Order: sequence, then C-alpha cells, then structure tokens
Amino acid sequence: MKKHLLLISTLAITLINAQNNENLQQEFQRQNEQNNKKFESYISKTFGNDRNAETEKRIEELRANLAGFSGDVPNFYQAEDQNQIYNNNVDALTTAGGVTGLTTAFNGEGIKYTVFDGGRIYETHPVFDNATNRITNKEDATNAYSSHATGVASIIGGRAQGLNQSDSNGNVIATGNTKGVAINSTMDSYRFATTTLPGNTAASTVFNKILIAQPNLSNHSYGTNPGWDYHTIAEGYPNTGWYWGGNYFPTTNENYDLMGTYYTSDQNYDAIVYNNPSYIIVKSAGNYYGYGPGYSGTTTNAYYYTSTGYAAYTAGNAPDANCQQGADCIGYGSLAKNIIVVGATDIITTNNYRYTAATDVVRSSYSNAGPRDDGGIKPDIAAPGTDIWMASTADTTTGSASWQVGSGTSMSAPQVTGIIGLWSQIHKSLFNNLDLNAASAKTLMVHSALEAGTVGPDPQFGWGYIDAKGGAELLVGKSNNTTIFENETLTSGVANEKTVKASGSEPLKVTISWTDPEYVVSSNYWSDLYNNRASRLINDLDLRIIDTTTNTTYYPWKLDANSPTTPATKADNTVDNVEQVVFDAPVAGREYKIVVSNKGTLVNSAGTATPQDYSIIVTGFSEVLGTKEAISTNNIVIAPTITKDYVKVLKAPKKSAFEIFDITGKRLQGGTINTDETSVDLSSYPNGVYIINIKTDKEVISKKVIKE
Repeated sequence: MKKHLLLISTLAITLINAQNNENLQQEFQRQNEQNNKKFESYISKTFGNDRNAETEKRIEELRANLAGFSGDVPNFYQAEDQNQIYNNNVDALTTAGGVTGLTTAFNGEGIKYTVFDGGRIYETHPVFDNATNRITNKEDATNAYSSHATGVASIIGGRAQGLNQSDSNGNVIATGNTKGVAINSTMDSYRFATTTLPGNTAASTVFNKILIAQPNLSNHSYGTNPGWDYHTIAEGYPNTGWYWGGNYFPTTNENYDLMGTYYTSDQNYDAIVYNNPSYIIVKSAGNYYGYGPGYSGTTTNAYYYTSTGYAAYTAGNAPDANCQQGADCIGYGSLAKNIIVVGATDIITTNNYRYTAATDVVRSSYSNAGPRDDGGIKPDIAAPGTDIWMASTADTTTGSASWQVGSGTSMSAPQVTGIIGLWSQIHKSLFNNLDLNAASAKTLMVHSALEAGTVGPDPQFGWGYIDAKGGAELLVGKSNNTTIFENETLTSGVANEKTVKASGSEPLKVTISWTDPEYVVSSNYWSDLYNNRASRLINDLDLRIIDTTTNTTYYPWKLDANSPTTPATKADNTVDNVEQVVFDAPVAGREYKIVVSNKGTLVNSAGTATPQDYSIIVTGFSEVLGTKEAISTNNIVIAPTITKDYVKVLKAPKKSAFEIFDITGKRLQGGTINTDETSVDLSSYPNGVYIINIKTDKEVISKKVIKE
C-alpha cells in the first residue's frame, strides 16, 4: 500500500508582486479551494460514487498532488522516477567527474546481476534494448514472464524511457522516466519458486538455485508475512478478511508469530554466504507494517487457523496489528546475518530531491520494521520505494512491453543492489579487477550511510539511508590511502590493533563486518523460537576505540531487544555481525588505538576452530602509526602473499607448526617447521584465498595468501 506523496507546491502565479507575500498566500489559498471544487466534480464523473478503499486511497493521492486544471482536465504533480537516483546520489557515479578522483562514468559495464523473482524478466522489453543479451532467462520458457521481475530488473538497470501516465479518460496526469541504476549491466533471471531448471531432472528451491547461479550480486524482492495478511474469497479463503499467519491457542488466549524470528530460511541464507563469501545477497524487508483488522478502512473480520480449518476470533482476542509498537514485523527469511535487508522510504521531494538531513527521510507507511528478536539490526539499510516508475509486462509466456508505477520494499531493494554493483565496478577499476565480497560490501554500505531516523541504527531504517556517492568516495579514499578499507583475518585470542592520529576535523569512525556461520535453529517451534532473545551470533567479534591519553574506551552501537524503538546506545554488542564505533569529538593529533578482538573461540560452520575474516573501514584520521594484525613479535615472515605455487615461512622458531585452511575453514594440510626457511606447496589447490596459521609456543600467527 502506498504512502501519499507530499504536495510539492500550489499552482504558480505568472505575475506576482514579490513584496506582497501576504497577498500571494491569499491567492494560493483561493486557487486551492477553487481547484478542489473542480476536482470533486472530476472524481464523481471518473470514479463514480461506489468506491472501494484502494480507489479512495488513489483519489487522495491525486488530491494531494493536484496542481491545477487545463480547462476541465486536472494536472498533477508527480515525482519522476529518477528522483530516487538523485536521492541516493547515483548520478554522481554515472556521470564522469561526479566523484572527485574518478574521471570516468560507471554505468554497470562488466557487472552481472542475478534476479530471483516471481517469474522471468521480459528480455525484449525496450528498457533493455540498448545492448544485446542484457537479460538471460535461466528458467524454462514454459514459465511465465513477470511484471514484478521485469520492474525490479528495470530499477536495477533499465535504460532511460520517458513515459506518461493517464487517467481512465486518457488524460495525461503524470510523466516519468524508468532509468535504472546500472544501465549497461547484464542480468540473469531465476524464479524464487521451486522449479526444474532446463537440463535438470530434479526440482530446485531458491537456495539450490543460488548455489547453481553462483551470483556475485543478487536481488531478492520477496519474503514471508507471518503476521496479519488480507485475503478474499476469490483467493480461495472461506471469507474475505484478515488472516493471522501465526498460531492462536484458545484455551490460554495466546497468540504467537514468527515475526522477527531467525528461522530455517535465514539459516540457509547465512550458510550459503558463509560458505561462499563472495556472494552478496540483497533482500526486501516486506510491506506489512500496520496490517490488521480494520486497516485503512478494511473489514474487522479476523480469522485464525485451527486443526479443522479457519475459525473467527471472538471480540478482543485477536492480536495487535503488525508492528503496532513501531517494531517487530519483519518476516523470517529477511533476518539472516550475512545478507543485506532493505526497508523503503518515500521519495525526497525537497532541495532538488537531495538529502540534506535525517528529517528528509520518511519511512514508507508499509515498510516493515525490525529488529531481529535477539536485537540484531534489521533492516540493514533504507532506500526510496514509493511510486517508482518501472517497466512491466503481461504475466504470460508471451509477455509484452508495458509500464507501471509501483511501491514497496521490492522497489527499494533493487536500488541498493544496483548501487552495490556500481561500487563493485569502481572497486574493480581501482584494485586490479577485484570484486567486493559480502562483508566488504556491507561494511562500505554501512560506513557511508546517511543518518535517518534517530541517531545511530534503528529498527525502521537500519544503519541509515544509502548513499552511492559516499561509498564511491570511500573507495577513492582507499586508493589514495586517506581511508583504511581492508579485509583482515582474526585469530582467536590475538587482537588486531591499529594506532591512528585523529584529524579532529570529523568524527573518528570505524566499521567492521564479517560473514558469520549459520545459527542452527531449534525444532521446538514456539518454546525456543518465539521472541527468543538469545544471540544468533556464532563468532562474536568486538570493536573498540581506545583513547591512548585518557585510556577511555569507546563502544559500538546496539539496540535493546526488549525496547527496540528506544534510541540505540553504545555498549558491548553481542548480536550483530556489523559493529560500528563513532567518536564524535576526537582531539586533533591525539593517538587512538583501534582494537578488534573476539569472545570465546572462533569456529566455522562445523564448529572447528578457524580464523575469522572481516572487513574494516576507518575514517577521521590523519596518520596511521602502527598496525598489529596477528603479526608475530619475533619477526616471522610468510612470503610471497600472492603466489602460483609455493609460499615460504621464514624465521619461525623450530618445532613450530603450520596449518593451511581454505576460505571456508577446511583444513588442507599441516606440518612441523624445523628450519629457518620452510616451503609450503599450494600448487595442487585451485586459485583462491588461503589462510596459513603458524603456531609457536607463545602465539598463533595467521596470514592470508592468494593463489593465482
């Protein structure tokens, strides 16, 4: 359901006296009253008097955007769909010179997205005709095209296409443009439904398909609603009304739901990304905020499921509307730790559609709010999702070229997906064709996010409002060494430390993110899952900034799981695999120590002790004074760190042990070091990233090496 757009202005006056503002105000009011009288006549003729709730809502949207009349034909203000690109500062990336330090434009060249949606993308739609083979459908041709999938794909990368929107009488009432984020990218298209892919004999679930597709970056604009949802007799339900997606126990008058619950599908997503850390998965938060009996003028009829079918709630026994308290209505499958979950906002219509302050960002009325039941921050980020112009098609196997204006987190998620693709393109151009991985993409997104809602993260906007330009500037900062942005490895019990001098001109800000092993959920449905506050983290990394002069320690943001709408505080965070410490007023020239450590023992999915990779960004410093990344104090050297076959361990104490792990934590080999120079053979392993652990009698040293 759509959020009403703000009225931009009243009809302009051609001849005005700039010194007589009072008279102008009166004139504007007169015009508005006159236009409203004509508008009522238009509505009566166009829509009649027998109107449902959706029609009434559309009428109110038109009324809010009424600009005036051309004779008897109304004209409406309508935010063009490119406005979200201005909101997100995407145009700074797609225009040469838009970001200082980048001399070329980035429009998705060489970037492939994978779209998992309700059906196939209509590949011959004009929004994709600026190059051949932009869309590749991976499903059998017997699967229907999808207007939703086609729209999502056009938001990611549809070319510019000017459009008109008409009323039922054919009068043009709005104009727009379907330009997407990465107009020269390519896309693979899959259904999220369980289907048999061409060449296969067994059906594949969406999780199977992710592994088959091996996507570097994928969009998933779908989800579950385990709370209230509205259904009709035409859909096969016994009555039209509201249906509770949880459980109700009449004997105790208790209602349970899985909103906010980390469940099997979340476990699956986390397992996929942990085992494939290059996979970046972007997912919508869902559109069910406020749903419940009586919502937006709907019926109050309410039903729950019993062993014999649906039954009606008795008065006073039905649960509250979804997110009644402003939090806790994200469905499972959008609560995984290792994916990026996106909430929706209204289009910013002020200041030429640019963000200027947190108050510019308004949550779309339908957009679900978190957090996860343990207090984990969800959604991760917010982006515009209301009244987005996009491509469409007939939902048939033939398809068609048409257009639509849509609202939902399904529209905000592909904007984030598109932006991350452009960041990856920039990263590849600056750093020897290397892609961003899941942890680095999330760290970049969180660190560059613009403030929205309350200060710090919150359950409605996550870490804030996505900023394409801000992320690109951090990548440039990495290239010229004014920003620390690295992938590092932590060994249990050995803290990684950096000492920096604060610039004093901006906050000292540090963000880390890591792909965490999946949390294996309980099979005890309600006793162990419903509103369980136990942390879903497996490896709990800790980020701190320490003032070396005063020994003051600064802690990361965290939410209160029992009071999630209370503004975030700064304390030990035991539930998020993203941690951020912000010290707003560092002393210029003072030294601060950045420490990354861990609780307990770091393990992999199998529970085997394994080093943990993470991504880190640091800004607000003028000089890096020292770094200790699990580096030995006795000058052990592992070289080269990029090799085709062998690496050497130099200056290690005799009788030290070495172990080789692949990126998933699987142990490949080990041995004892008996000389000052020991060669380790990697020639039989596939190209990739490997971890070498050197164990002495005093410490464990970990080093990442790349086999090309």
